[in-house]
Amino acid sequence: APPPPAAPLPAPGVSLAPGKLQNPVGLSADLVSGDRTQAVLTGNVKVKHQTMDIRCDKMTAYYNSTREVTRVVCSGNVRAVDGDRQARGERADYDVPSGVLVVTGSPEARQGNTYVTGTKVRLILGNERVEVENARILVESPASTAVPGTRKKAPAAPKPGAATPAPGSTPP
Repeated sequence: APPPPAAPLPAPGVSLAPGKLQNPVGLSADLVSGDRTQAVLTGNVKVKHQTMDIRCDKMTAYYNSTREVTRVVCSGNVRAVDGDRQARGERADYDVPSGVLVVTGSPEARQGNTYVTGTKVRLILGNERVEVENARILVESPASTAVPGTRKKAPAAPKPGAATPAPGSTPP
């Protein structure tokens, strides 16, 4: 088969960046290598897709035939934030078209004052829900002014047989 035709040379001063993208996925890292179907990013990897931010040590991004990122697989120190939801773990798989992020490898999630651990954490882009399989939940209670281990002392009870002065009278 003949090789694909070479792309025309851009005019001087014209950017190589694509025009207006409908739903861009931004990727950055210290080192990027790849081919027509995937790219491997290592070191300070950052992924930005709409409101979802993902960071990790290493990532493989998979493309479709039109070179759109369709799937991102992260490994090592994965951290994700979407709105007030956060997730961490050792691995993550992000399906770009559906906006579903699945975090595994000792995953944990936090939303507001609720902290959850389990075997799998799922965040859906733009959705307020956090789904956790085999979940253990810890909810922070509001701050209290009481000091743990102390309580108000109740008034001492009178000793049995002790004379108690009548109300309003003066003791002798």
